[in-house]
Amino acid sequence: MNNDFQLKIDGWLGAGIDDVEARTVTRLRISIFDHLITRNISKRGGGASETINTSLLPLAEFIANGWWALLYEPIRPNISDAFRVRHRLDSGMRGYAFPALALWSGGDDTIVADWATFNNPYATISFTTSAPDEPVQLTRNEVELCLMDLVETVIERLGSSSGNLLEAWNRVRHSIADLDELSYCIAAGHLGLDPYDPDSPDLSVLTAGISKTLFNDISEIVEVPNLADTSSWLKHADTRLKIFPETDLSYFGPPVQDNVGMPAWMAGQEAAELLRIHAGLPVGNPRNTVSDLLGSVISEDNELGKSGPEGISAIVQRFDSTAQIGTVARSARQRRFRACAAAYLAWTSEQEQEHAATDATTRKQQASRAFAAELLAPKQALLERASRIGFDDDDLLELASEFICPYETVKWQAFRAGIPLRGIVIPPSQRERVIIPNV
Repeated sequence: MNNDFQLKIDGWLGAGIDDVEARTVTRLRISIFDHLITRNISKRGGGASETINTSLLPLAEFIANGWWALLYEPIRPNISDAFRVRHRLDSGMRGYAFPALALWSGGDDTIVADWATFNNPYATISFTTSAPDEPVQLTRNEVELCLMDLVETVIERLGSSSGNLLEAWNRVRHSIADLDELSYCIAAGHLGLDPYDPDSPDLSVLTAGISKTLFNDISEIVEVPNLADTSSWLKHADTRLKIFPETDLSYFGPPVQDNVGMPAWMAGQEAAELLRIHAGLPVGNPRNTVSDLLGSVISEDNELGKSGPEGISAIVQRFDSTAQIGTVARSARQRRFRACAAAYLAWTSEQEQEHAATDATTRKQQASRAFAAELLAPKQALLERASRIGFDDDDLLELASEFICPYETVKWQAFRAGIPLRGIVIPPSQRERVIIPNV
């Protein structure tokens, strides 16, 4: 096991105290890679410390009660206050000084972490570790094991006094051990729901007739109020998909392996470069390359419709060495981009799996969009076209027309290639950080 995410407990400070919460007071050190999240300075004496004195009972209860949403709900375009409460670990700390640290799902294999420093006038310490430039991606298994260990350490510490914590944790452990219940709980977690809440929507009704992998993908982007309509659309679209011709994936080569140590966009870009090597595709004429690669997939005949549920752009089903791909698109440029992103999902899928290409910010979906961008507007092709002074807006429009791809795709590929862009503003990330406190 790696040590990229650590919650290190240093002794018990409440030994011999009858109060249950006080018995779990400890010195806690939290680190993520080389970031020491609990580093702080005392507002009173100015002393610095790498640990905080806090009770672990509130933290363990927060983790146990919110396990599925905390670890399986991805970030959505609109971050609500309720989302922050579910994902900021300090939300449940009952007044104990705790860093503004948030965790959420980055997809099947990753957990994303983000944090911030801001002044809490009521706290006696100030945390000093600055926020990362971008949220940090961690291996899911490592994070889950670390959080499990913390909860069970608190239960062991309290013994027969564990009470509600033990009850909540037993529910989670039982669900993990039952494959059907595990699948249900993960689906609920994707949507930010509590699978044990009797008032939550019955997902078994909404998912009837939809494959688990397909529902998992759409639950990462669709909001709960729209779930019933989206499920109905999926069933109709899936029936239509099955009459589409199969696309040959044999020349794609072995399924690309994702390296979570690199940014998602870089993983997608490297996958496109690997495909060009496997299939012997030229870089300089991406328009013809994509046409030859995907054939009928980029035609209007392979559209599932001009529009669909918000955030869903394609559906795929993988077979042995082929796949069926259907897009949701309003133009040839959009269709080509979405078909390329869907092809990445098909390539990286297991046999017989169905998936949806969506606008979700999970690692897999981000990588699929970067893959599409690199196929449609290869950075090397743009570098060969760029003059010493780079591109202006007219140049980008002309390239987008020639390549038959979205203007934004050419712009961002040129930016990533380091090509000067004259008169074109590249805005900073518009992503609202999860950890920003409400004011």
